[in-house]
Amino acid sequence: MAPQLNLTELRRFADDTLAMLEQQEIPGTQEAHDRHAEVMRFVLELRDRVRKPVTFGVVGEFSVGKSLLLGSVLGRPDLLPVEDRKATGNITVLRLRQAPASGADGIDEATPSASAESGPHQNTSPPRSTRTAPTAEVHYLSEKRLRACVRSIMTDLADGMDEDHPVLGAGHVLGDYDPLTDSRGWGPFDQWISCLWPANTPDAPQPLIDPIQISATHVAAATELCRIRDALLSQTDVLGTVQHVSTKVVREALDHGTEERIPTSKPRPRIQPFSAAEVEKNAEILARSFMLIERVVFDVEVSPEHWELHQLLAEHPLQFLDFPGIGGAGSYGRDVHLSRSELAEVHTILVVLDSRKPGGRGVEEFWGMLVKDGRPPEALAKAALVAANSFDRVLVPTLPDIELPKSELLQRSDSLNGIHVHSDKFVKGRESAVVATSSVSAIRRYGLPYAELSQGTRDVIEDALQKLDQGPHPRWESTAARFDQVDPQGPWGRRLRDAEHDGGIRALQRLIESQLRSNGTEQKVERAEASRRKLWSALLALQYQIRQESSDGDPGAAEYNRLLDQIRRFRFLVDALLSQLRDLRGGVPDAAQEQGSGTDTQLPQVVRELPPPPSLASAAGQVLEEVYDWAEWEQLLLRARTDKKGLVTKSKAPTASPRKPLPGRKPVQMPTESAADTSKGYITRFTALVAGRTDQAEKELKQWLTSWQTAWKDTFEELRLWFEEPGTIPLLEEVFLAYIGDAIEVENRLEQLWNALDPQDVVERQAASHAADPLPEEDVAERFPAQADHALPWHHGVRDLDPMTESQERHPQMVTQFRLYAANTAASLVTDRLNRLLSARVDALIGFYKETAVFLPTDDDIRPPRSEPPEPDAPDGSGGPTAPDGGSGQDGPDGPVGPSGAGQPGEAPGRQPIDQLISTWRNA
Repeated sequence: MAPQLNLTELRRFADDTLAMLEQQEIPGTQEAHDRHAEVMRFVLELRDRVRKPVTFGVVGEFSVGKSLLLGSVLGRPDLLPVEDRKATGNITVLRLRQAPASGADGIDEATPSASAESGPHQNTSPPRSTRTAPTAEVHYLSEKRLRACVRSIMTDLADGMDEDHPVLGAGHVLGDYDPLTDSRGWGPFDQWISCLWPANTPDAPQPLIDPIQISATHVAAATELCRIRDALLSQTDVLGTVQHVSTKVVREALDHGTEERIPTSKPRPRIQPFSAAEVEKNAEILARSFMLIERVVFDVEVSPEHWELHQLLAEHPLQFLDFPGIGGAGSYGRDVHLSRSELAEVHTILVVLDSRKPGGRGVEEFWGMLVKDGRPPEALAKAALVAANSFDRVLVPTLPDIELPKSELLQRSDSLNGIHVHSDKFVKGRESAVVATSSVSAIRRYGLPYAELSQGTRDVIEDALQKLDQGPHPRWESTAARFDQVDPQGPWGRRLRDAEHDGGIRALQRLIESQLRSNGTEQKVERAEASRRKLWSALLALQYQIRQESSDGDPGAAEYNRLLDQIRRFRFLVDALLSQLRDLRGGVPDAAQEQGSGTDTQLPQVVRELPPPPSLASAAGQVLEEVYDWAEWEQLLLRARTDKKGLVTKSKAPTASPRKPLPGRKPVQMPTESAADTSKGYITRFTALVAGRTDQAEKELKQWLTSWQTAWKDTFEELRLWFEEPGTIPLLEEVFLAYIGDAIEVENRLEQLWNALDPQDVVERQAASHAADPLPEEDVAERFPAQADHALPWHHGVRDLDPMTESQERHPQMVTQFRLYAANTAASLVTDRLNRLLSARVDALIGFYKETAVFLPTDDDIRPPRSEPPEPDAPDGSGGPTAPDGGSGQDGPDGPVGPSGAGQPGEAPGRQPIDQLISTWRNA
């Protein structure tokens, strides 16, 4: 296939494919019609991705304030419903436009302005405030998308229940059951969930499993399915439609108020019929349909006084997708299923972390979805921006009056260090892509309106504003200056000042603009290219079906088609293997791999069910847990609990033993300090732990590689048998020689392909020359966050300082920070080792199989068997010019298979439209 195309060429390719489909006659077989449907699906996806605006996905765990932050960036904190609690969310699309200049007409007549009850910091809105259109689009799931969602939740529920409680037979009842198409409807589901909520009556049978033993996660999944059931059975005509609903009605319907809890008794069907006409007018009825909504779309006019976007939007149309927070109550799999689908269309992901505890795992689930979508590592490396939110609540660290390096400045604050560590998981060293933000500080700085938020949320904002006014200003200037001294080119000084100035809002706006201008088109092309690759594979499969139909009864054509079939299978497997290896190289893989091409079902089960390699997160978790279990920490904290001042009590100097010595022994000095008082004992345990865990990781990785290569060797078995057939090598030599022309190169390529069919041999030969050297023990010890053989602040030998410094140095928080740094450093060393081991092997395999992919011929490289040329003076006049060898100068009855273009001399008139399309675009 041709190299990467630009957006104009991709649009033309989609148009040409649609034109071809109108002309191409499709064979009457079911398989041919399936391939035709697949081509249509992927060409529409390609056309949609080419046309769609650049999309920023805003993700985060619930209660991190992402919706409030997104509203603040756009100049209207109350743009979206905001609740600081677990409330069921929905995917919200904000299509941006620039509002006219002050005094011009806008897209709605009335925008609520500030009110006195909103508090002392609430100013009136600017002359032209950010606002939404009076009407929103509510997109409902199609029946097909809803079926996929229900099946996803049911499959997870059945798998989880079978693992925990196989006696309840969840897999048997729910495994292949689809209530939307099954003639029994929801009956089997309704009957089975009785085991989750057994009847509490005297004559009720004894449940097989005590309900208290059943995970709340499984009960939540069943509850969500009940809510989907009720909404589906209540609707009459909303599935697959787009309803235009008043923005006010949408806000009222989607602001769910108190969180939805798991019911204490079995939810019975609750049918409350509604129609499309009713959801447009009634917020309560719209709320009933919530479980069927795919996304809600608002058109937003951004105030030019708050953010000047005219030129940027002219270059790059932009929209934001606000994703539901992971962990919300009332939603088990629906939100995750919809998010996974929508994330495939996202170009940049804005990760919103809580500055106070940035290590939440929920947002990593979103990131995992991006990875599993099959994006190449180089695209993912540019796909993330990070906003460390709620920065107004971060405490300013107390810094000693001595020069400290950047690493120690960060370690003086759990929040700053956490932001530094956890944001790098997404930005991969691009520190300029991280901003410290605060909606409260932005409201305070610009007087942004928030009157439309709930009373509870307004109270929280007012309380935060009052606390900001009570503190010293500027709070972060001295810390920023310290960072500038030790890291003048680094981001922290500027980051802290931006957060102090306006909550980082302007910095985040500039970052979004920069991302759009530098990566917007490239990321859009990458998404469209992913669709083109899927479309191209589907076109080749359809072309094969058409050729199969036209070659019946021709032995030469049958042999040619079998050769095409095997080579296509070889290409498909090598592409799938490379995709898997690239996913591993991206540092994923904490969950089973998922193919993003839509062709995973074509892979053998042994490959689809491959377990993931040793998990980086699991290895890090084990290390963290082991470090946290060291007894020294509890010893020190116990000393603090028994101290009158609440500080870690210092040990006492060694004293003579009051006991009589053992016979023949000298009296000994009895030390009163423990191993917790010096760094020596910690470092010994630290180096041993890192060495032990890395050895274990290497062993687990080798075991996984063995299972991986065995699975792929089994997958290539059919192709190996085909290679071993007596006629295969001569046939391949003929095919390769026809388009390469060099017998030695042909032999080289065939050897490469033959070796590729035995991954075990490839691993043994390639990995042996790509080993990752372990980190020397002394280097590991140097990474420990304390000097070797160094007395810690609570050691009796450390002289007393002034009371203020003593209260800081021996505060229990110092113990917890010390523990955190030790645990994080150990985890980092182990996971880095595991990643280097994995990467060393994967890089070698990628190189080998990339070369293999290049050596595999394309369909156009393989020419069909020649037919007898027609006589020069054939009566029908089709003879054409005579070639020097006496032939007609044509390649066969269908013309050349390779690139030729329509209407070229010598081309046979019987060529299929799909052949013309593929030939033209292969070398476009």
